Amino acid sequence: MIALGKTLFCNSFEIGHTKEAFILILRFESPDGYKETIYVTISPAGAVVFNEHLGKEIADYEKEHGKVEMGNWKKTQNPNNSNGQQPKYTS
Repeated sequence: MIALGKTLFCNSFEIGHTKEAFILILRFESPDGYKETIYVTISPAGAVVFNEHLGKEIADYEKEHGKVEMGNWKKTQNPNNSNGQQPKYTS
């Protein structure tokens, strides 16, 4: 899926990897039952660059607005992974 020009507020996500790529699964679920899922695949090198950039943006945000708290976000067991290695995060 290519979501050009579309904004999706993510209220749950999963992250996994294979030897060739990192996979981000971003989900939105509204109270009225509407659901949308976007799959993002990125190379290992791209994932490292993404991680570094995201870390810098979080540090800049916290300098300006204060420490980010987890709030309602929680790690839950991924029901699609029986060995429990990849947690799911939900708000």
